[in-house]
Amino acid sequence: MAPVEWYQNAASAVGSIATALALLAGGFWAFWKYVIQSERYPHIETSAEIEIIGLQGEHRIVELRAILTNKGKVEHKIEKFGFDLNALFRSDAVGTAEEWGGQVDFPHRIAEGSFLPAHFEYFALGPGLTGRYSFIARVPEEASFLMLHCWFKYSDRRGLSHSMEKTVKLP
Repeated sequence: MAPVEWYQNAASAVGSIATALALLAGGFWAFWKYVIQSERYPHIETSAEIEIIGLQGEHRIVELRAILTNKGKVEHKIEKFGFDLNALFRSDAVGTAEEWGGQVDFPHRIAEGSFLPAHFEYFALGPGLTGRYSFIARVPEEASFLMLHCWFKYSDRRGLSHSMEKTVKLP
């Protein structure tokens, strides 16, 4: 074999090996980003808030808020986005409930519903965006504490859900 031919074959082999290694590295990178780090899914940071607007007659008007920030790289579609608001009245004993894992029980359901209006199919929250969703509720004046519980389901095939809570003392 002539030296020139040998160098050409060696260069061709090195090129093939480099191509194979590049494909392997690219495949590993894609697997790492989209499977291991789950970048193909939204990553949502959440919080819940209760703002007391004021007293009107025998009720307080309160704004219930769920705040979602999409920290991921893909859009998040919110199809089911519910809440319930429960209260502890001044006359109630402070008890706990097994259904809440032994936490304090707020026995009076004041409001329940969805942050998603009935005429909407879903909310969409793009990457890097924050959505603020609210519901205005009335609370009997005899309530001394409120507990807001919010939840939503991810609309992908993982079947995951997420919840957040907020508890406040009323004036």
